[in-house]
This record gives sequence, structure tokens and C-alpha cells, in this order.
Amino acid sequence: MKLRHVVEPRHPSFLTPGFIALLRRFQIPVVYAEHATYPAIPDPVGDFVYARLQRGQDDIATGYPEKALDQWAARAQAWARGTAPKDLALVEPATKAKVQPRDVFVYFIHEGKVRAPAAAMALIERLKG
Repeated sequence: MKLRHVVEPRHPSFLTPGFIALLRRFQIPVVYAEHATYPAIPDPVGDFVYARLQRGQDDIATGYPEKALDQWAARAQAWARGTAPKDLALVEPATKAKVQPRDVFVYFIHEGKVRAPAAAMALIERLKG
């Protein structure tokens, strides 16, 4: 089994091209955090993408609105193809990552956590087609 490492920065000071270059040098992926305060870094680095979606809403049966789930499905597919989602601004747009298929791990977690399983199942349904 291949041991996989990932970095999850929690301060906006990591939103620099130099940080992305360092990660690429060592092939260490970075967490894409959809969070109120953590930095969102969509740049593909390494051989997989790890996304933590933390803005779900417990008053929505699927945790996220239908349109948002469609967007996340498209983003996961882009990452899986080895490209970056076109609707997320890269931290280091000048240096493109190597285009290669990547494993994509998407986790739903937010304050209430009640709708996270429903959000995951709704995303899976979108990715089946």
C-alpha cells in the first residue's frame, strides 16, 4: 500500500505561488478547504486531490443546493482528469500542474454534520452518470 501525505494549511499566508512550488517539488498534495477561514487552494499537486467541503446546510435535505452539488461534481471530474476546475482561481496560475489522472477524495463535514451523508450520496449520484 502506498503511503499518502497531504498538507492542510489553515492560514491565508499559504496562498502564495512559492508554497505551491514547494509542494510540487515534493509532490505533496494540499487540501482544498471550502471553509469560512481556511485557505482554499484548488491547484492540483501530487497524484491525488483531497477536498473538505465544510459549508453544508442542515436545513437542505442534501446538505448543499442542487446547483452547488452539480458544481462540485464537475470540479471532482476535472481534478480526476488531472486538470484544475475552471471556476476556481488557482494560487499559482503561471505554472500548470502536470496533467495526469488523479484520485479525488471529497469529504463533506460541517457544523451540524446531519446532512453530510446525504450530500455525499447526492454527489455520488451525479458522478455515476
